Amino acid sequence: MSGSDEPFDVVVVGARCAGAPTAMLLAKRGYRVLVVDRAEFPADTISTHLVHPPGVAALERWGLLDQVVVSGCPGIHTYSYDFGSVRIEGAPGTDEAPAAYAPRRTVLDHLLIKAAQAVGADVRQAFSVESPLVEDG
Repeated sequence: MSGSDEPFDVVVVGARCAGAPTAMLLAKRGYRVLVVDRAEFPADTISTHLVHPPGVAALERWGLLDQVVVSGCPGIHTYSYDFGSVRIEGAPGTDEAPAAYAPRRTVLDHLLIKAAQAVGADVRQAFSVESPLVEDG
């Protein structure tokens, strides 16, 4: 928790795969960021989450891809979508990110939260938001 009495510039509600990177990027830019989530991490969630190559490239830029790989998550180099009468197959990777990954949410969300904390975001777990309070517009 933050020891300062200064107000936060940004409050991010939800610390999973969208909220934690948002908090991390804002904190890297010098904003005072509070990120809250009702869960305690690592925590699993029902998900069909797949990090496509552009997201993999972001994980690489943020220095987090190696942690996904060492978790035992294999790269996915080809896709196949079968819609019955239509089947789409291919390798959507790019030169920058030749594979996609589908890490367990217990792994991905936790490492993103740790990355946000490492750059100064104040992360509060088991914290429920009941309703926002808006002052002065």
